[in-house]
Amino acid sequence: MHTLSSWSKETPTERTERFARWYDHYTNEYGSEPTTITVHEICERYGGPEEGGWYFRCGYPVETICIFSRSQAIRVLHELHETYDSEEYEEAVYDICLASEIAQRYPLTRPHYE
Repeated sequence: MHTLSSWSKETPTERTERFARWYDHYTNEYGSEPTTITVHEICERYGGPEEGGWYFRCGYPVETICIFSRSQAIRVLHELHETYDSEEYEEAVYDICLASEIAQRYPLTRPHYE
């Protein structure tokens, strides 16, 4: 989920509610609580000329934070969004996700057109 798009338009309360919904959605979807928050720098890469040209999304791991509770996850999500929305990081796009593993490069293999 690409998360920085509405950060600056939300109040702190709205952000907290959104992060809580993410946590609850993750728990319902995967049947367990997340154990990490991953941050990836993302970009699009050219896939090939087929069908007029196509692109795919790549993610390069930046950091992984271990989390142990819902309240900690919400707090860390606030901190990470504030960090990656700063001027220092404005040249890149970041993906901040709840997960249960360390951040890894994606895709692991280059997609091909079929």
